[in-house]
This record gives sequence, C-alpha cells and structure tokens, in this order.
Amino acid sequence: MHKKIFLYLLILSLILSILLLLNGCLFAPFSKGSVEGYVYEETIIDTRPLEGTLVSITGSSNTALTDEDGYFRIDEVSTGSRTLTIIKEGYPKYTILNVFIEEEKTTQAYGGNPIIIEPNSDKFLFDGGIIYYNLESYNNAITTFQQLLDDFPDSSYADDAQYYIAWSYYYLFFYEQAITEFKKLITNYPDSSYADDAQYYIGYINEKKLDYYIQALLEYQKLINNYPDSSYADDAQLGIGNCYYVTYDFSHAIEAYQKMIDNYPLTSLAPLAQFYIGHSYRKLLDYNQAVLEYTKVIDNYPESDYVAPAQYYIGYSYYQAKNYNQAILEFQLTIDNYPGSTWPGEPDRLVAPLAQFYIGYCHGKLTQYPEAIAAYQLVIDNYSDSTWSDGRGIPPEAQFRIGDNYRTLESWPEARAAYQLVIDNYPGSTWYDGSSIPDDAQYWIDWIDENHPPS
Repeated sequence: MHKKIFLYLLILSLILSILLLLNGCLFAPFSKGSVEGYVYEETIIDTRPLEGTLVSITGSSNTALTDEDGYFRIDEVSTGSRTLTIIKEGYPKYTILNVFIEEEKTTQAYGGNPIIIEPNSDKFLFDGGIIYYNLESYNNAITTFQQLLDDFPDSSYADDAQYYIAWSYYYLFFYEQAITEFKKLITNYPDSSYADDAQYYIGYINEKKLDYYIQALLEYQKLINNYPDSSYADDAQLGIGNCYYVTYDFSHAIEAYQKMIDNYPLTSLAPLAQFYIGHSYRKLLDYNQAVLEYTKVIDNYPESDYVAPAQYYIGYSYYQAKNYNQAILEFQLTIDNYPGSTWPGEPDRLVAPLAQFYIGYCHGKLTQYPEAIAAYQLVIDNYSDSTWSDGRGIPPEAQFRIGDNYRTLESWPEARAAYQLVIDNYPGSTWYDGSSIPDDAQYWIDWIDENHPPS
C-alpha cells in the first residue's frame, strides 16, 4: 500500500515538472532575468533606428518604448522560453518566439542584431518619400510620392504625398508645376488639412515667383472666401494689398491694407500694412496724409520694427513736399530717437545714416551750404559702413556732395580737395544708375583746374 502511494506521488511529481518545463518555469518561481535589443525600420534606401516602438514579453508585466537609437530593455522577466512582441502604429505586429531568459542575465534579443521591421506598404512609400524630401532629393521624392498615389489612392497618406509633390516641384524651381500640384490637392482632397495651405501658396507663387500679380490677387481672395478661418487669411489679405501696390493701384492698395488691419487686428502683420498705407499715400503725392499714416505706425505699434522707418519716411514725405525745414526736424528725430534701429529684414543696415544724408541734402536745398557740408561730414564720420538699400555705400555720395557745396560757395581749393577724397577713398563707388562717382569727381577737378587754377 505504501509502495503504491509512493509510486503515485512520484508520477505526479514528474507530471508537474513537465508542466512547469512547458511553461518555461523550470527554475524557481521567482527567478528573473532581462532582455534588451534594438528595433530598426526598413526604409526605401536603408535601415535606421525606430523610436517609440512598444516592446513586451511574456513572463513580465513590464514593457519598454524604444529610444532614439531604437534601443529597449525590459527587466524582471521570468526565466524560461518567452515570446517577444513589437507593436507600432503603421507597422504590422512583429513577434519573436523562443527568447530564452536566464536567471540574473541579460538576453540579447535576436542575437544582438537589430530587429528590422517594415512599415505597411503605403507608409513605407510615404516615409521613403519624406527621406528623399529631407535629403533635398526632390526628383526621387516626387517619384516615390507618386507611386504611393498610384498604388494606394485611398491611403490616409495620399493628401500628404500630394502636398509634398507640390513642394518638391517648388524647390526644383518648377513653379507652374507646383501650382498645378497644389490645385490637385484642393480638387482631390478638399477636406485635407493642407487645402488652405495649398490655396495660399498658389497665390504666393503667382505673386512672389512668377510676378503674375492679378492672378495672385484672385488666388488670395479665394483663400479668404473659401477658408475664412485659415491661419493664412491675414497673409492673403496683405498679399492682395501688395499686388495692388506693385501694380501702382495705390488707392485699392490702401483699401486692402486697411481691410487687413480692420479684419485681423491682432495679426503681427498690422504694422507692415499700416506702413504701406503711408507709402501708398506718398506714392499718390498726398504727403500730408502719408505723414498721418506713418505717425499711426509710431503711435499704434511702438514695439514694431517699422517705427524707425516710419519716422524716416515722415521726414522724407516733408522732403518730397519741399518743406525742407520740417524735413530736417523729422530726420533729426529719426537719429535722436532711433540711433541703433535697422531696416526690417536687414539687421546690419541702420536707418539713421539715410536721415543724416538727407539733412545735408535739405540744407543744400535751403542754400545753407555750410550746414549741408557739416551734415554730410557726419555721415562719413559716424556711418562709414552705411549703405543704401541696393548695397551701395552712402559715404561716397556724401563726400561728393561736400565737394558740390564747396563748389557752390566758390571755395575752389576746398571743393577740389573734397572731390579728390572721393577718388582716393572710394575708387569703385557708383551712383544708383551704375555710373562712376570718382569719374564725376575727376570731371570737376579738371574743371576747377581749368577755370579756377591756384593763383
């Protein structure tokens, strides 16, 4: 009887051991180990680490997300034969069987080699297109994105692919084709989050790259009409004003700029619109109104980059109106109030030197020649590296004007010396039309030598 009981217990023990072995738990129930490895993705040109992949393993409640190097590690895994599972959106679920975990050891998943997974087919093409796009290999990007559209027309990536096709043509300088591709996006994917972007850039390309200002104006208006809540609506309204401005329709430009200020009062573009309202009135020769509009820039947008330029153009408006005394006062305010201010978008070009130059010019118009000479000398002394908007230096012209003013005063030695400084100090300088300033200086030196030689 005892023999039978012993035999029964022995058989039961063997069965339990086999069951434990089959469950990978032959070792003590609290025996633990770790597993680590790398997850890579297959791309159209290579393999690379895949970040943010969820990795889990049987025998542990712990999970891990791969880091930027594709690395993962899971601790506290029960010893035995385990199954590793890899999950990431856009990729098929991937499993590795028979990952053997040993006590107090770290198992290298997949023998220490990266586990390489391939995205779903449409995502594979989209990711490949993005890789080419980021590498600025735009022809390959276009080919890859187009393959996605051809093979997977219903893909959730289709509108993205169409968008990047358009931008690829843009960066290849095929602007007409870029417009065509943006139009395809709007037509084929009207609910795409890129639709308003596409409509805006159709206008932008027409304006900025093709100089088709009337067409650009119409496209910008479509953006405002069809996507009134778009983040590009204020840009489009500004673009309408710019298109009127560049085609010399200054009255409509004023209306468009004012509409932008009224309809989008919080936009960062408002100071620029107000500034160009001033420009438009000045172009219409309404200098008094231009002054009022430039003053609004200073009063309403005191922190904007257009304050110093607005003050300068107040002075310039008075200069154009031939109110030279007031112009001098306003130009001096530019220098006093904004000595270090630069032109918007040109961080190295000061506003003050131009104001100083025109102080000299206005004094000359008032026949105040000594004052003009002094003002021009300040340009040379204080702003030796200053330039006009086209990059030409201001000091060469100031030095030449000193010579002109001495010549008007019939101070011949001083005039000759001033012209000689143009030749010596600014040998390659030119006027706005490209003609040589030193050549003109030499002309007057020769004239003085001939007509007023030293006694």
